[in-house]
Amino acid sequence: MKIEYTRLYEQVIKIFKGKIESEEYKLNEKLPSERALIQELGISRGTLRDALRILESQGIIETIPGGGRILRKQISNLSLTERNFLTDMKKAEIVDLIEARQIVELGIIDIICRNDNSEELRALRKDLILMAQKKKEYDFHLSLARITKNMALISFIELNIDLINEAREHSFSKEQFSSKVNEEHLRIIDALIDKDCELAKNNLRTHFENIKYRIEK
Repeated sequence: MKIEYTRLYEQVIKIFKGKIESEEYKLNEKLPSERALIQELGISRGTLRDALRILESQGIIETIPGGGRILRKQISNLSLTERNFLTDMKKAEIVDLIEARQIVELGIIDIICRNDNSEELRALRKDLILMAQKKKEYDFHLSLARITKNMALISFIELNIDLINEAREHSFSKEQFSSKVNEEHLRIIDALIDKDCELAKNNLRTHFENIKYRIEK
């Protein structure tokens, strides 16, 4: 039996779906208050609001100032939109992570530039080329973090590896994008080997902007 991981707000949305299907929540009627839902579901206010925000963004519920939240869409619309708004939420999480990673990885470049890591950088470059030739994925950013020998930086990349992999799936969704990603990685490495720290940072910034573009595409 395979255990499927779902985030808490996804579970809350599924509960809402069940209540709508059973007509416990009816069209154009007011939903229970936030306090009542938090007590009933045993969740935090933040998790509940994440779920409600997604439902509201899809027009399934409407917030009336001073009047609570009203169910607005028929149940037949929910199954169709559920995948869409969960995908949008994941995209938003990935973009948030990319922005955090950019800050962290610019620091990684600073550390690498302060030390003599030419042998490790050249070895990483060879690995990148080899993996590109074999059309295999390579954890470039984790490998770059490991060159710093800074466990906090390495742990940051490792802890976020699931979302990083999701970003990779979007970036590598087309063969031409895969080729461009490899080229971007090589530009970062080549600048570091040449000890051109500013160029390496600029190449990293461009790489992250391109990841955002590929996710949207």
